[in-house]
Amino acid sequence: MGNNNRNKPCWCGSGKKFKKCHLIREQQVPLTRGDLERHSKNLKSKKICSVNNLFPAECSDKIINAHTVSKSGSLKEISEKGHVMGAKPSLAGLIKNNGKLTLEKIGINKASTFTGFCSVHDKELFSPLEDEEIILSDKQLFLLAYRGFCRELFCKEQNKETASILKESDRGQDQRMQAIIQGYAGTYDSGVDLALRDLGIIKKEMDSILINEDYSKINHCVFELNSTPNILVSSMITPEMDFHGNELQRLGLQDEVYEYIFFNCISYENKGCFVFSWLASNEKYCDKFIDSLLKLDNEQVADALVRFCYSFSENTWASPTWWDSLSDETKNLIGSRLMHGTPMATHPLDCLVEDGYKYNALSINKRELRASKKT
Repeated sequence: MGNNNRNKPCWCGSGKKFKKCHLIREQQVPLTRGDLERHSKNLKSKKICSVNNLFPAECSDKIINAHTVSKSGSLKEISEKGHVMGAKPSLAGLIKNNGKLTLEKIGINKASTFTGFCSVHDKELFSPLEDEEIILSDKQLFLLAYRGFCRELFCKEQNKETASILKESDRGQDQRMQAIIQGYAGTYDSGVDLALRDLGIIKKEMDSILINEDYSKINHCVFELNSTPNILVSSMITPEMDFHGNELQRLGLQDEVYEYIFFNCISYENKGCFVFSWLASNEKYCDKFIDSLLKLDNEQVADALVRFCYSFSENTWASPTWWDSLSDETKNLIGSRLMHGTPMATHPLDCLVEDGYKYNALSINKRELRASKKT
């Protein structure tokens, strides 16, 4: 690395000549918190309409802060003085909190939002969720999954920009640390590229379901709740392990097209539901993931879902009253789960397995598997 010829491509893979890239990197000024905060601000300035490719003529010029978890139907029901408990994952935030993520009070006007829909399409597409009675119809369940998916695609595109600043974070470091940082940044960048490849495929399939209203192409596992849930969520993941600690999909394989599962928890009429959704074609791993959950009884499922949400989604929102009722030990455990999937802590294979804690966040009274028949 240190003997890289000045005019040869740099060892880091940037495509630049060594003399234009890492020749004097250890002498450069390190990134500051101000640099990271400006990066975060730039990410927040991104505004698109996620369905512009489908209905360009109908898009308005106004991109709004769209809620992935309904503000009026869900967030208000668990809020306290207009606030819920949530995490703010960012490079600047991790530095501020000594490399840790913590829950803090966030106003419901900001909770779960992203600038991914114009005012027209946010209103029209999701009217069945916001303006109609929640009856857990196939259409309503699909729209929950679609809205959460659009946010995940939006965030992954932001992650691509984060990869760029990660590659600059070795400024002022010695050559050994440069190699470590560039190795991580390269792995992160490759992972984002793989995810964007897969999400592009899923977007076409989800758009097709949206336009044709053919809900037979998506499966759901619905857990109905007999009281208002204390946590809400809207997200999607690639299932890496099941609820019994068995490995499912190993991330980072270039030739592997991964399966994804969407999940949402909402409240309505003093009750609620937690629903998993996945494309019917994603049956190899998603089916195994759901089967492992269905082997648990309802009380076990309720705690398993809390473990799952805090290990896999930063878009999880909690009742402040519920949060305050938890012991310091339980809060610390949740704080540790918030770090899963970050550079500081990958997901342990047993992260979804029973941990001995009772969270008392959900009360399940009914379960239903809506899966298309295999031919």
